[in-house]
Amino acid sequence: MDGHYVINSTGHNVSAYSLGIEELEKYCYDEKVANFAHLLKIAANTLGSSQNCTEVVDEELSKPTIFYIQLTLSFIFLAVCIIGSIGNFLTVLVINKTKSLHNQTNYFLASLACSDFLLILVGVPFDLINIWHPKKHLNISYYCEITSTSISLFTFASILVIVSLTAERFFAICYPFSLRSVFDKRMALNVIYCAWITALIPSIYIGMQFKIVSKDFCGFNREKNIFGTCDFVRNDNSIINKYTFEIMLIVTFVIPVIFIFYCYVRILQTLSNISSYHVPVSAKTSIVSNGNLNDSNASKFCQPTYILLTIHSGTDRILSNQRAQKVVMKMLITVTAVFFLCYLPYHIERLIVIHGRDFCDNSIWCRLLYPITGLLQYVSAMLNPFIYNLMSVRFRNAFRTIVRNIFGRLKGKQLKKDFSTDEPRGQKRRKPET
Repeated sequence: MDGHYVINSTGHNVSAYSLGIEELEKYCYDEKVANFAHLLKIAANTLGSSQNCTEVVDEELSKPTIFYIQLTLSFIFLAVCIIGSIGNFLTVLVINKTKSLHNQTNYFLASLACSDFLLILVGVPFDLINIWHPKKHLNISYYCEITSTSISLFTFASILVIVSLTAERFFAICYPFSLRSVFDKRMALNVIYCAWITALIPSIYIGMQFKIVSKDFCGFNREKNIFGTCDFVRNDNSIINKYTFEIMLIVTFVIPVIFIFYCYVRILQTLSNISSYHVPVSAKTSIVSNGNLNDSNASKFCQPTYILLTIHSGTDRILSNQRAQKVVMKMLITVTAVFFLCYLPYHIERLIVIHGRDFCDNSIWCRLLYPITGLLQYVSAMLNPFIYNLMSVRFRNAFRTIVRNIFGRLKGKQLKKDFSTDEPRGQKRRKPET
């Protein structure tokens, strides 16, 4: 290539000056055209005309419509943020203050509440800024990398904690004698620590791939622009970087779903078998005080039967334990199902954006996929405390006790303050006479 000419698809030299932007887009494979697009983007950013240079998204909807969409999304985000933050904070507080809830399962739920709380605390402000200022970013060093790493960390930690919680229930129910004793409280805490450390490693790698970028008319992401968005910089030379989101879909969604589905099927089968073995003893076949059976029932007992004769108190205890196990399993299955159903649209959105950039770059409906799928993640985090309260009587009672104590202390402080302000200013308390 010589001068300011580009080679078209037929092999002829064409002057770049004689072509418009739409025509130049066809020659973006040419290095000079790509560099020219970069320089044009820098010039547009310097002049402050970034939004008018390549953006045609806002032409689909009027400005009032876009404003109402932004306002509605912001209101929903704030509501989810407030409710989810308070709910998950109280969940951690309830488990910490209630000794009867200090067991392996609730330790995992407390860790899940911590990751949900931090995810909402970091993610919601990040998305609100992106909603109102889609082409600008905070002037903070490594703002994009730190927020992306944090969001990835809390998300991966939640996934690993849910997988670990499922494994703990699987060992406790399916292998109660051989493996349950190994998975004690200390082991549960060590698994939680390892889950967070393990989640940190890929989070740092993925977070550092997010940069402040701005697209030129060739569609290339250019880093370190005055105007830009926090986006993933894809490197086609690295297989891991090129297929990062596809690998994330398999590792953080498909494999955990398969593992959890297998564990829950085995757990439900085990609980069903236990229920069929432990049938309550009826009054006609009960054991008398001297250890012998009544004559009227002796012939019935000699007949083939699969009923297991146990003492009533022991049977009631076994049945009560089975009912408690089923309630816990229903709660955990609900939490897991809500989590993965809310995270599935996020993975789909990432694949759509990566493989359909030509459509998404010029469509506001595609651009709305990001805040909506992000909102579903926060909704999943917000719903967990409600699920615990609705499905666990013990947790609900402990939750009420903690909330009552908090409001009781606040009310007591207010009454004490009102009492002190009601005293006359000039009147002092007398010292007690000795």
